[in-house]
Amino acid sequence: MKKLIAAVMAAILTVTMISFAVLADETERKETPSGISYDEIKSSIDGYIKEREAGLASVAVNVFDGDGVILEKHYGYSDIENKTLADEDTVYEWGSTSKILVWTSVMQQRERGSIDLDADIRKYLPEGFLTKLQYPDEKISMIDLMCHKAGFQESFYENQEADPDDVYADLEEAVRKCECYQAYHPGEYTSYSNWGTALAAYIVERTSGLDYVTYVNENIFKPLGMEHTSVDPLQRDNEWVKNKRRELKCYDRYADPQYNADYGECRYAVQLFPAGSVIGTVADLGKLGQAFVADDCPLFNDESSRKEMLSATSYFGGTDIEKNCHGLWVQHHKVKTLGHDGNTGGCTAALEFDPESGLGIAVMVNEPGETAFCCGIPVLLYGHITDREEYADAVACEEDISGTYYFTRSISEGAAKASQYALFMPLAKNDDGSYSAKILGIELSSMQYHSLGDGLYVSVDNGREMLVYIKDGIYELGFFDCVKSAWGSFPTYVSYGFSAFGIICLLVLAVKLTVSVVRKIRKAERKYKKAELLIMAEQILYGISGVIFLLFINVIGSYNAVFTAVSAVLAALLAAVSPVLGITLCYETIAKDEKISIKIKQFIWALLGVAYTVFIIGMQLYCFWKL
Repeated sequence: MKKLIAAVMAAILTVTMISFAVLADETERKETPSGISYDEIKSSIDGYIKEREAGLASVAVNVFDGDGVILEKHYGYSDIENKTLADEDTVYEWGSTSKILVWTSVMQQRERGSIDLDADIRKYLPEGFLTKLQYPDEKISMIDLMCHKAGFQESFYENQEADPDDVYADLEEAVRKCECYQAYHPGEYTSYSNWGTALAAYIVERTSGLDYVTYVNENIFKPLGMEHTSVDPLQRDNEWVKNKRRELKCYDRYADPQYNADYGECRYAVQLFPAGSVIGTVADLGKLGQAFVADDCPLFNDESSRKEMLSATSYFGGTDIEKNCHGLWVQHHKVKTLGHDGNTGGCTAALEFDPESGLGIAVMVNEPGETAFCCGIPVLLYGHITDREEYADAVACEEDISGTYYFTRSISEGAAKASQYALFMPLAKNDDGSYSAKILGIELSSMQYHSLGDGLYVSVDNGREMLVYIKDGIYELGFFDCVKSAWGSFPTYVSYGFSAFGIICLLVLAVKLTVSVVRKIRKAERKYKKAELLIMAEQILYGISGVIFLLFINVIGSYNAVFTAVSAVLAALLAAVSPVLGITLCYETIAKDEKISIKIKQFIWALLGVAYTVFIIGMQLYCFWKL
């Protein structure tokens, strides 16, 4: 009997060992879509980062699949000055990666029968809640919000870098106070919207009966064991995260150190917090990604809910190329991945996963707007778009896409409309058939566009590769569209030309003031004529206007309602003064006996005085007539 038992045990042990050997062999043979074997992922990422360490502050990487974590590693310093190495307890800001939680919450409410994705969202909102609809008779669905196609432009009431004291009391107040104008028809353009995302989170509050912070903690963080992540804008839901965030310092790091910058703690609050306020460890972000590829998804009760969330809801142009899957953006590498990336004033984060193989990656850095790591490492694992068989023999698109494209994700209607002209994409064709962003022959960035076929292009820039669809004057870059300007770059030239003229006036005044001081010192001071004083007054007026307008279109106007209002009032006051100066100068020119050359100069300035007023009145009416 003992011999029989021993023989059976030996057989079981042999089978077990053979099974483990087979599994181990299969694991060794498993490859990423780019062709890297799983046991070489670590060395490949190590080598990639080593080549770019001159531009490194810190990077946290979590690679996973449906079975668990394949690799988690931390590189660089969370605090360079104090030589504090990044580790498993280092927390980073998610930025817009936070939106995944909103769309997951929506799909959970869909599964529970509380939200109909195709119904008009006004069904879930208080009566008269949306007050700035340009197309009130057209339905806005939750799918529209998830795909950023509800037609909302940017909000200049929203502050993404607010002081803690500026955080609204609750989400309802934030959504009401930051409401955007609906500039486009629902479904017309993809126009990325923080406000639309926050509105969806508010609908989750309305349908679940829980405030959004509580809902996420109870329905996402707890089921996934995400104990080191906070969603509250002030981290009131996780004291540990709040304290750990104080230890993180933020930087810009480049191969050329002259561009480096240190931002310190760089802590801000996001007023529309569901759209970008999450802070946590890379391990927790990896847990969220793994939930979407694991055999048993803890986020949903029914597998069909997950499958539905990973199905396409938006496409590029009239093609079958997927753009968005219920709020998850589609990234096109050698394979299709789903996920979301995000930026804050001090951090960048990215989460991507391949729904077919289950391979996913979370990358987090303490640098804003970073692409070499957050975009480049996923390319390392998933391969290049051009590695796809369907693009191997692609014939370059014959359509010339040169021109200036203005962003739909901007203030395209209303008081801050002029700020739209600072956000533009001027494409020009190169000799090799590719395209670059150029204006007056000067390249604005290193981004290049290479044709993949009819209307399809791949944009390449510092590790980031993105599929772009450009056809019939519409430029689609996944999360937002641009529209080709019939006027070319003329609106931008006018905007910056106006500011440049004002600055030149200030410089001329500075020279005149310096000359006047020197003459006074030398006791050779001359008295200015009335006409000359009037011209100097105009130069002061144009100088102030130019500086205000430059600040408006580049720095403040796109998201600060107070400055927008102050700018409008100042412009109106200056416009009221300008014709008085112009008419007075015209009278002085006619009344006084001067040389023809002087009269011509004075008449030009007199006309400018009137033209300025016409310009301001026209701009104000142009900006405000719809609002």
